[in-house]
Order: sequence, then structure tokens, then C-alpha cells
Amino acid sequence: MNTPLISVRDAVSRIIDAMPVMAGERVNLYQANGRILAEDMYALLTNPPADQSAMDGFAVNHHDLAETPVTLSLIGESAAGHPWPHALASGTAIRISTGANLPDGADTIIIQENTRMTADPDNADLMSVVIMDNGKPGRFIRRKGQDFHKGDLLVSAGTKLDGRMIGLLAAGGHHTLITRKKPVIVVGSTGSELIEPGQQPVDAAHPAQIMSSNTVMIANMITDMGGHAITLPPIADQNDALEAALSGITDADLLILTGGASVGRHDLVSARMKNKDTLDFWRIAMRPGKPMIFGQMDIASGLIPFLGLPGNPVSSGVCTLIFVRAAIDAMLGLSTGITPRKAVLGMTVPENDEREEYMRGMISHDVKIGQDIFTPLPSQDSGKLMDFAHANALMIRPAHAMAMNAGDLVDVIRLK
Repeated sequence: MNTPLISVRDAVSRIIDAMPVMAGERVNLYQANGRILAEDMYALLTNPPADQSAMDGFAVNHHDLAETPVTLSLIGESAAGHPWPHALASGTAIRISTGANLPDGADTIIIQENTRMTADPDNADLMSVVIMDNGKPGRFIRRKGQDFHKGDLLVSAGTKLDGRMIGLLAAGGHHTLITRKKPVIVVGSTGSELIEPGQQPVDAAHPAQIMSSNTVMIANMITDMGGHAITLPPIADQNDALEAALSGITDADLLILTGGASVGRHDLVSARMKNKDTLDFWRIAMRPGKPMIFGQMDIASGLIPFLGLPGNPVSSGVCTLIFVRAAIDAMLGLSTGITPRKAVLGMTVPENDEREEYMRGMISHDVKIGQDIFTPLPSQDSGKLMDFAHANALMIRPAHAMAMNAGDLVDVIRLK
């Protein structure tokens, strides 16, 4: 099948269009971190629920402070959760703590540092407070609804929740939320050379087996992106092994297999997909990642979206960053696509061919010019997982780009 290579932009668009949006599910606030909110959330109550003190001190009426120092009778206390139930009469004060309700009749908070206690001259059993600062009306008072009122929009649908957002929703009276269900994504790798991490090669004297790193790498990336990954053991390059693995998948929103996507006679995944109505596209104008497949795959429960990624670990990882992220974002109802940022190129790079290239490299910040500097790694080999793991950015080099010089502005994707 020698169809023209499609662009990265076209591939992302077609993947997004094919993804179902996940249904909502109710979760407790303690399980909501990192989840995507499925509906707008409004305040169920007003915060603060009443005028409250922002400081420890004394609540008074400013009319009593025309001349200071002035001595006021201390008649009670308003503590957080235990408000003073009576109106404040002229010539009196109450002790008040941070977060306590302001009593009716009080309009000023005098902080504790600007007062001193004394015995009431008319009653030795009572205490008075000497106010040495006339303060300002309203100062140190948090007004009712200063944060939000009942019915205010707190957090919009589509927000990725973090601790701050969850705290706001708790303050607004919520204890559960409707979030997007995490898409279930089955991940496996094909290749008779693969063994599970921790296993020993069959023939140590003549090593021909390698650790299956793609599956565990992609599974963890999926978790970071908001999906739920289910992993398969390595799948040998045999039709019966591939079919057995597929028959064991009973419930998934997306299937990802790495390896077997190229044109060799052992590339069974691409061979299975060729000439099928369920194949959307195969091969992308991209480096690394050209032999990527997208379509639908038959599993026990029917057809599900399928991504066949190249077996080279860097190709597989870059495709996960670009295409798997787009798929997960679409399923979570998010705006999809990575937004690159600008950086200054740190060295000359040659002209590019017809494939958009994602060059691994390092970004550092130059404080003298106030900009990030991107320097490509010396090797861009798609088999060098060490370089990919330690790179902190990818530079996007457009297809058919002219040679670029140090100092040119380039588009980069931060990885760390």
C-alpha cells in the first residue's frame, strides 16, 4: 500500500474526530485530583456566611472611639463557630477571634496589640478593655459573600482539577463531583524479541531478547494524561499470538499496540489492517513515527479505536506525546493539541525533507537575553531511549524547512 504520507495535523484531526467523549461519573472530592470536571459547578452557599473578623482583637462601634484612649466594658466573646448572640451596645466591646462572626452593632475591629486589659472600675468582677487606637470602620472585617455568593460559578466544565480547585469546591458546599470517566486504554507491544522487565533472557550467551520498555513507558504516560492503562504481556510475531491477545480484550475505549507497524514480513499489525474498511490511515509525514497506523480493531466486544505505534522506543514515545495525548484529550472533552512555545536555536541545523521532525534536545534559560535556548542532541536516532528520557524538550522542524542558524526562533514542546 503506497498511499501518500499524511501530515501530523491531518492525523491529529482524524484521531480527534473518531474519539468518543467519555460519560460522567460521580467521585468524592478526595478522589477528584487530576480529574476533568464534566459540568459547571456553582456555589451551594455563601462564603463567608456572615461578616467576620480577619484578626484577633476586639469588636467595637466606631462611634465609641471619637477620643482615644477610651475604656469600654468587655461584655463577652465571639469565637469561630460560636458567635456572640446579642447586639453590641454603646460603650461596650467583645473579644473576637479570627473567623468569628461580627455581632450586630459592631463595625470596627481593634487588633489585640492596640489594646490593654483593665479591671472595670465600677465592678471588680468585670473587665474592661482600653482602646488606644481609633481604628477605621470596616478594617479587618471580611464581609459576607466577600469570596463568593450562593449561585456563583466556581469552576467551569472541562477544568483539570487540582488541590486548589477542589478546596474551592469544598468551600462552596460540594462533597462529590461529576467528572469525566477515565478512558480505559489497553497497551501492548509486539515482537518475538521482547521479554517482560525483570525476566532473564533465554540464552544469556547469545542475547537476542530485549526488555519490553514501550508498554510500561506508554502506560505511565497515559496515567499522566488522565487515562487508565491496562497492559498486555509481550505479543510474539505470530498470527495466533496476536489474535489470542486481541480476543482477550473485552472492554476498552482505545487499543494501542507498538511494533509490527512497518513493512517487514514480521509486521503483522500493519498486515492485518491493510485493505480493511477499518483502516483510517497508515504512515505519517513525521520523524520519528512515520509507520503509525490508525483505524479500528476487532476485539471481543466489537470495533474500538486503534493506534499502531512504531516499535522503536523514541518513535513510540513521541507518537504517544502527540497522538495518544490528542486522543485522551478528545475523550475527556478537552481542547486538544499541544501548544508549542518559542525558543532560540542554539546551533545550526540542516534543511529538512518532506517529514515534520520532532528533534530531541535540551532547553536552558539565558538570563542575559531573557529567552530559552534550545540545543538539539547530537544524535536523533529513534532507538536511543536514553536520549529521549533525559531530553527536556522537542523542537518541531516543519516539513521542507530551510536550513536554520543559531539564533533563529523555533517552536518547542517542553517535556519537563
